[in-house]
Order: sequence, then C-alpha cells, then structure tokens
Amino acid sequence: MTASRTVAAAAAGGPALVFLVANAIGGTLPASAAAMVTASLVLAWRLRARRQVRHAVAGALLATACAAVAAWTGQARGFFLLPMLIPAAATAACLLSLAADRPLAGLVANRLVGGPPGWRSHRALYRFYAAATVVIALVSLVSLAAQVALYRWSDVAWLGLLHILMGPLWASITALSMVLSRRTVNRERYATAPGAR
Repeated sequence: MTASRTVAAAAAGGPALVFLVANAIGGTLPASAAAMVTASLVLAWRLRARRQVRHAVAGALLATACAAVAAWTGQARGFFLLPMLIPAAATAACLLSLAADRPLAGLVANRLVGGPPGWRSHRALYRFYAAATVVIALVSLVSLAAQVALYRWSDVAWLGLLHILMGPLWASITALSMVLSRRTVNRERYATAPGAR
C-alpha cells in the first residue's frame, strides 16, 4: 500500500478512534459530537488536498451518520451499527453473483485491468475471478460475524478496533486483487496469443 493510501486509511479511521477515546472520557453524547467534528476536519483536509474526494465525502457522511445513531440510541455501540451493513451487503453481493454465474470480482476488476469482454468464456480468468469472489465473501462474512458478536456483547473497544482495522485490510485486499487480476489477464493473453505455443 502506498504512503498516500496509508494516510487516507488512517484518516478514515480517525472519527472512530476519536469516538472511542471521547466515549471513555465523557460518554456517548460528547463522543458523538467529537466524531462529527473529526469527520468534518478530515473531509476539509482531504478536499483541500484534493485526495479521493468521493471517498472523503462518503466517509464523512458515514461517520456523521454513525455518530448520529450513537447519539440517538444513547449507546456507544450504536456508532458501529451502520458499518455492519457493509460486510453484510458485500457478502450478499458476492454470493448472488456466484449464483448468477457472474463472479463479482470479474464484473468489477476485469474492466478496471483491461481484461477481455468475454472473460467468462476464458476458463483461467473465470476460475480466478470466482476464487477471488469466494475469498471476498469469506472475509466479509467473518468480519460481519465478528462485528455482530462484539455488538451483542457491547464490547465497544474491540468493536472500534475491528472497525478501524477493516479500512486498511480492505484497501490491501483491493490492491492485491487488482495486481493479481492484471497478472492473470496478461498470462491469459500470452497463452492465447498466436504463436504462444
């Protein structure tokens, strides 16, 4: 992961980290306010630096919504309720795409790495994208199960730590998927090129 991506991932986890610290000191309502302020500051910084503006806006909106849920429920664990929908949606999307014989990794990554439009007819590409989709589904499912368990136990500290760590983890998985997708596409092109055999 590049330095800029590392900084972006750290900034994305900022509101959650501030929420955890402020909650331990002053309770849920001050922590919610502190998280909202932090989300606004992170957004302003990333907009000024013109770094991943869409992601910055989405992250700020999510952090603000999380803080609002925590304030509304009066429970610190409420801050992490909305983020649980992300691995749930990812798991469902992966499983549905596999059931439809259109692995999600292929639908997304193949276009980004310049793969062939008919990738489903290339056995090696199809197998790779199907395997990648299964891995993403498993990681999402494990993340969801862990978050649900920690939420039910009201273990806010571990829930927050998991939430913060998932950003860099997903960034790494995405970067690795793109690298492996590009290599698989290039290998398949070489194998099917005239005179390759």
